[in-house]
Amino acid sequence: MTAMTLTENILSTNKFGDTYLYAINRGTFDKISANVVFETTFSKSLLQEDTLNIIIGTDSGLLPKYITEQGIPSGSRYIFIETQDILDTLNQHHLLGDFPTEIACLTADEWLEKASDFKIDQYLYIGAVKSFNSICAQQFARNEYAELSWTIKETLHTLHWQHNAAIGNESFIIRQLENATDNLLPAGLLKNAFKNQTVIILAGGPSLSNILPWVKQNRSKLTVFSVSRISRQLVANGINPDFVFSVDPQAISTDYSKEMFQFGSDTIFIHAYHVHPRLLNQWPYTSLYLGERLPWKSIINPENLDSIGPTVTNTALNTAYFFGFERILLAGFDLCYTKEGITHAKGSNEQLAGPKYKLTSLQVETYNGEKRPTGQDFYTALEVLSQQAEIITADQRKIINLAPTAAKARTIEHIPPEKIELTEIEIAPIDIVAKHIPKVSDTDLKEDFEALTTELKKALHQISNIKKLANKAIEINNRMYNKEGLIENYRDKRNLDIIEKQLNRRYKVHGNLVKRFGLRNFLKITAPHKSDWNAEKAKDVGLVYYQSYLTGAKHLIELIEDTLQRTQTRQEEQKNNPNFTMLFTQWNKDQCFNRARIWLKNHPNTHLPEPIATEFESFSEKFDAFIKNDASKRYAQNRTVSRLPDVKARALLLLKHKKNEELHDLLNALTIDDKEPNKASYLKLISAFIAEIEENYDIALGFYDEILNYENSPLLEEALLRIALISINQQNNENAFLALECLSQLSPLYLPFYAESARILGQLMIAIDSYNAYIAQFPNDTSVKLKLANLYLENRIPDAAEMMIDHILEQKPDLPAALTLKKIIAEQKQS
Repeated sequence: MTAMTLTENILSTNKFGDTYLYAINRGTFDKISANVVFETTFSKSLLQEDTLNIIIGTDSGLLPKYITEQGIPSGSRYIFIETQDILDTLNQHHLLGDFPTEIACLTADEWLEKASDFKIDQYLYIGAVKSFNSICAQQFARNEYAELSWTIKETLHTLHWQHNAAIGNESFIIRQLENATDNLLPAGLLKNAFKNQTVIILAGGPSLSNILPWVKQNRSKLTVFSVSRISRQLVANGINPDFVFSVDPQAISTDYSKEMFQFGSDTIFIHAYHVHPRLLNQWPYTSLYLGERLPWKSIINPENLDSIGPTVTNTALNTAYFFGFERILLAGFDLCYTKEGITHAKGSNEQLAGPKYKLTSLQVETYNGEKRPTGQDFYTALEVLSQQAEIITADQRKIINLAPTAAKARTIEHIPPEKIELTEIEIAPIDIVAKHIPKVSDTDLKEDFEALTTELKKALHQISNIKKLANKAIEINNRMYNKEGLIENYRDKRNLDIIEKQLNRRYKVHGNLVKRFGLRNFLKITAPHKSDWNAEKAKDVGLVYYQSYLTGAKHLIELIEDTLQRTQTRQEEQKNNPNFTMLFTQWNKDQCFNRARIWLKNHPNTHLPEPIATEFESFSEKFDAFIKNDASKRYAQNRTVSRLPDVKARALLLLKHKKNEELHDLLNALTIDDKEPNKASYLKLISAFIAEIEENYDIALGFYDEILNYENSPLLEEALLRIALISINQQNNENAFLALECLSQLSPLYLPFYAESARILGQLMIAIDSYNAYIAQFPNDTSVKLKLANLYLENRIPDAAEMMIDHILEQKPDLPAALTLKKIIAEQKQS
């Protein structure tokens, strides 16, 4: 018996006329209309044009009804995901209605197929797929909503990543131009430079902590690749990597990675062309870039190695293969969580923030045969890793994962570190790099900056002309149509055609760059379900099209001009007596404060006037402040939102599926989580669930009783319900009665159970009063009315039973159960 067994079909109607399943929405709409609740909760976020909305739960059908009444925004579609039983119940009560074809209410097994019909790919391309939780899903009205929400959001996250990778990302081009001046040496120069050697790649997974001591012990026998985000842990362990990697264009990566500046001059920085500039432009030693230097076809784009996602470790593996390493060891490349839900190594920002409780049912097998939780992003990276490994191992290379708890990947074997045979490195990696990459002279730099300047000016000229053509096209487009949207002057149409030919032919290279840069704006012209453009809207289409050219061109012009200025500043940096005002202005603008120290190192004999020297000291202090700012502690402390509701939702799911081991893991996770001061009752709840699965019911009851003793415990209802269920199974009717009495005071949903418990104990009046109290609130629940009629009959109160049956038959004259009871009543009256 559960709270849903009897009451999930029961309707409630508020004074505003909203009808809903009380078990799903409880008292949400008791005092406020559904429309007001939805307007307050979602504002206009659910009513955007050209958007595919994925929504968990329907709020008893009221949310899709609300959207229908508001009017489907142009070009938008809605997919509501519900459990099968709730969908069946809503259909049975006709609560889903005849919604427009733009709205679909489906199960989790059906939504992706419908999303495909709704052209989800096109929505993803324009960044217009949004996910929401309905009110009942936000309140975890059913355990299934939590699992649905986590799973769907993980799936959408992966789809977003895949489609962004497919069409490129505007931020990548921005970073590419910001870094163009400092992307001097391509990583491709080291092709096959490390043949027949062994490399270890250090990533940020939880197993890293266990392997670092072995790495430190064997440091002289290993070439070490590391991802930049673990630099803090490496510094703490006294490990200087040979190569440190970063590919992240986001500013937050500088906080994660800044400890890399504590490495020595023997460390080479390998980075994607789109890495965040504050890491690149402040790096004082050798750096090598991956990908293309400029985002258009250019003579200064040498043949080079690309970065491969989705993680920086995938990139590091690809680089190790390209550099010629024969044996590649993986450490901390787990692609799964610990059993407690820890996602990254000890000392990382994520580990300091505590365990991850929003775990989906997605699991992977580890090398030691365990099943570990993972996320869609890690799962995608695992598939890419397997594909990479198949190519690399087919080329007679060997890849070994040192962690038994790492996710198992195809063609990658696990060997514990103590069984790895190593020999001393004969030539230091930095010396190998020096053989393949000669030192860049001042003359080399001067020639490079001049060549870059020429390319940038050439592009600036081309894009400026595109901007002029776009402005001209907008002017023509605005005057070409009459009020009915029809073309009045076909000479204007011909002029537009001429402009279009120029954009596609004469300015093809840089025109394509403008399109790539603002691709999402261009895609919006052909947004999903916009095939109904009529003549009246043709003017708007043309305006959007050429406005996209104009906006993209303007932004690119600004970026190129900034890059030209940065290049000029770098040329000025080469001088012994530069224009310091120019240098200081650029360094402050780019926040590249460490360039002051780099300049001083490159010009040791230059005497600086006192005001200039003071300014240099100021830059050094700013850089030191950047390094010392403990973002990791701030990251952990900023976790102000309690994740205890997620703990409860996960615990209930694990109890439902009798996942005892996972419950122990959850208990351990919450025990070590020092960010949840109010976790005591949740620890008792999980402990009670474990005891139940192990059939230690007296111990479970003891934990539930402790929860009842906590003042204002948010788990009061759950504890009482479990006490009632255990007591019923143990035939402890008195204890069940007491628990159900408390539950009936918390929610009217429990009144029928309380009435049944009272009946068993012979508490006739309590049973009758409880049934009547319930029927007063839910007059459409025929099954409870029949139970009350039966109760009257059992206690030989035929008149009351007859009144109830007559009431039922007025509403449902052909109901077999009521007709049968009618006969029994007549017989009882005659006897």
